[in-house]
Amino acid sequence: MIVNGLSFTCIEAINLKLNRMQWFALLAAIIVDVLVGALVALSLVPIWARPDSDLLAPYIGLYLAPLAALPLLLLPAIFFLRFGWKEKFGVRAFLLPIRLALGFEFLSGGIEKLIDTTYLASPGAIAGAIANPATSDWARGVLNMMLPNYGAFLLLIATGELLVGLSIYFGGFTRLGAIGGLLLMWTFMFLLGSLSPSTFGINFIGGVAFLALGMLQAGRYIGVDQFLGPKLDKSGNRVLHMLGSLT
Repeated sequence: MIVNGLSFTCIEAINLKLNRMQWFALLAAIIVDVLVGALVALSLVPIWARPDSDLLAPYIGLYLAPLAALPLLLLPAIFFLRFGWKEKFGVRAFLLPIRLALGFEFLSGGIEKLIDTTYLASPGAIAGAIANPATSDWARGVLNMMLPNYGAFLLLIATGELLVGLSIYFGGFTRLGAIGGLLLMWTFMFLLGSLSPSTFGINFIGGVAFLALGMLQAGRYIGVDQFLGPKLDKSGNRVLHMLGSLT
């Protein structure tokens, strides 16, 4: 477990029971994290701290900043600490920052849409895609069918992003969240992927990432599923046992 690994590493450092490679790993992790933290503070915090008048909570980016900074700091820390403690920081540990980063994107996206005073007020997002000449004919037909009930579809997207983000970030029913994330990303890819290579690529890669997190049960590594999953798996109740397969 990465939490146990970090605590064990700190205890070793305090007791000065580190070999040369472990000292290198620990110092490198600290130095790189300090540099990454400084870059986050210089380049991203001013953006996060900028109020958005269209949101009910103008400083929502700043409130969510710790959730975004955590995977940024965690990734280099795991990379370097693995050199000193391979038995405690296995390859599976790298799923955690990937899961947190992907979960944050959906969590923040869902929250921002739901508190945006303009998001549900007009069909701008759907109408803009329809009017774009790059939109494929079949996608334009689907979007035209969505247009009369644009409010319901936009609310569904925002709520879906929020629920997927909560599931993936906190590792609760991760497989179910991964299925939802995959469906959202590849729906965007097929409907809007013709707009640009980057739109297609981002949604394609995001869908693959969700698929990997779900298949590898990433929530059972420092997540709610770590405690919930085994209990559901061992349950004699058929419904609860089936729910365990979604963790």
